Amino acid sequence: WVQGFSNKSFGFINNQTVCYPCGNYILFLDVETKKTTALQCQTGPVGAFAANASSEVVAFSDQKLNPIIYIHHFPELNKLTELKGSAQLDYTLLAFSFTGPYLASYSSIPEFVLSVWNWQENILLCSESQPGITATSLSFNPMNWQQLCFVGESSVTIWHIERIEDEHHLKRNPVELPDEQGSISPHEDLFFPVSRSDDPYHGPDLPVSAIAGLV
Repeated sequence: WVQGFSNKSFGFINNQTVCYPCGNYILFLDVETKKTTALQCQTGPVGAFAANASSEVVAFSDQKLNPIIYIHHFPELNKLTELKGSAQLDYTLLAFSFTGPYLASYSSIPEFVLSVWNWQENILLCSESQPGITATSLSFNPMNWQQLCFVGESSVTIWHIERIEDEHHLKRNPVELPDEQGSISPHEDLFFPVSRSDDPYHGPDLPVSAIAGLV
């Protein structure tokens, strides 16, 4: 019943309409009436794709040199804006924030750049390069648009979007993953180190700076 669905990205644009890319088109399927509406990408096949049900907008990139991100409103399908970044070949992932007019994008080789946009104002807020890292998933924290979850082929990173007045910066916070046996390798806590048998200090656990003044 889903014509042309390629088992890739899809999303709900409202409570009863699902949308997904199909070749040069974004198809909108009303799950109640089974009516399909098509939005054509005029410049070639659709690349990355994301939908936002709260704002009823869809974002997609085209697959061509120096790709552009287009944002359209449903059901009129009118174009709201175009986002032009530094990507040379392709965007692999797009993600809308749950609150606010924000969109995250990730480009493929050669840049591998994570970018955060204010799509309503057509402003690039911040970006960060991750050379050689292929992404598989990208999503905003539903409760906080200033946190992004970035999933790579062998890593998970929480990116914090820090703001100082009108400037925004991305701060990396890697997530430690368990090994094949499901355990996490212990690591030394440099702030509150574990006491060892040969440690001459037998008092309470204190920061390294405090211990240095006591021993």
